[in-house]
Amino acid sequence: MTYAVIWRLAATLEVARIEGTSDDPAAVRAAAARIDWALRRTPRDVGESREPGFRLWYEDVLGVYYRIDEANLRVEVLYAGPTRRHWRSRHGLRRDTL
Repeated sequence: MTYAVIWRLAATLEVARIEGTSDDPAAVRAAAARIDWALRRTPRDVGESREPGFRLWYEDVLGVYYRIDEANLRVEVLYAGPTRRHWRSRHGLRRDTL
C-alpha cells in the first residue's frame, strides 16, 4: 500500500526555515525526503505512537508530528521542527554539554 503524504503549510514553512538556517542545508533536504519516502510506505513503522493515529518521529536533523488516516490511506504531517542534534550544532554545543 502507498499512502498519500500531505504536508501542512506550517510544516513546509518550518522545514524551509530550518534548511535556510542550517550549516548543512543538504542534510535537512535529505531528512525531509527520507521522511516523505518512509511515510508513503510504512507510516506505522517509524517514530513513536502518541494518541491513537498520531505519531512523532525524529529523523537525523528533522522531526515531524503526523496523523495517519488508515481509511483513506493518507498521512498528514502536522508539524515539523529541528531535532536537538540540529539545535546543538547551530549553537556550537557538544552532546556532553547538555
